[in-house]
Amino acid sequence: MSISMSREELDRAYNNSLAVADSAKIIEAWGVASNAVRANNASHNDLSYGDGHTISFDYFSAGINTPVVAFIHGGFWQNRAKSDFTFLVPAIVQAGISVAMLGYRLAPFAKMNEIVEDVRTGIRAVIAHVTQEQGQCPDIWVTGWSAGGHLAAMVLNEPGVKGVTAISGIYDLEPMRHCYINDKLALDEKMSKDYSPMLLPQTSDKIIDLFVGGAELGEMQRQTIDFAGYRKKCGAPGMYNNLPGLNHYTILDELGHNNGKILASIKARVL
Repeated sequence: MSISMSREELDRAYNNSLAVADSAKIIEAWGVASNAVRANNASHNDLSYGDGHTISFDYFSAGINTPVVAFIHGGFWQNRAKSDFTFLVPAIVQAGISVAMLGYRLAPFAKMNEIVEDVRTGIRAVIAHVTQEQGQCPDIWVTGWSAGGHLAAMVLNEPGVKGVTAISGIYDLEPMRHCYINDKLALDEKMSKDYSPMLLPQTSDKIIDLFVGGAELGEMQRQTIDFAGYRKKCGAPGMYNNLPGLNHYTILDELGHNNGKILASIKARVL
């Protein structure tokens, strides 16, 4: 896309924490809930798949031969960690779905190509782990939020991935290249093009279900709307869902609650 907004306008257009007045309290509550879940699962936390603390995953089993969902955290590829989102796990496991929470290297210590490759390697590691535990692994469903939505879309073609649910994601990286996010991300024009799902061929045999909140920033909503339109034009399968009243943070309630709309969508895909 051509960029018509100034740097200052783009900075505001993609500053989710500034747009949601109580975002700090929401994130703090996520941390408290996540710590409680992790404390009861210590033996399956931080399973390494490479060098470095963040190159690891946590695994929460719902039982032998259950479907597996891999969750990719957000944070504009430079913040947050898998452990911040463990609060999502109980509802998913109670639905009869095992969960792998993927970590990956963050900018500025990794470039976008390295981050995407980490996620690909992490998915392979989850498949290997489940196979070792029970002799086989079903194709896994990948979901991600914010930057994790982008990463989930980027690994749709990875062998062993059944489909994707992308939540409030970024699918065109060019605006990132022109705002504050690039101070650490350090995208150049080529990297922006090569790793924008909006500019890549879309497979016609794997689903991407897209969710975004109706109370999110206009640019966040546009990213999802545009990607949904692009995939439809390509004949690629999946749903587009704008959830009224939900912002960039409260939308995750729809995955982390037993009666959540996003969780119901994933259950319909994998159970």
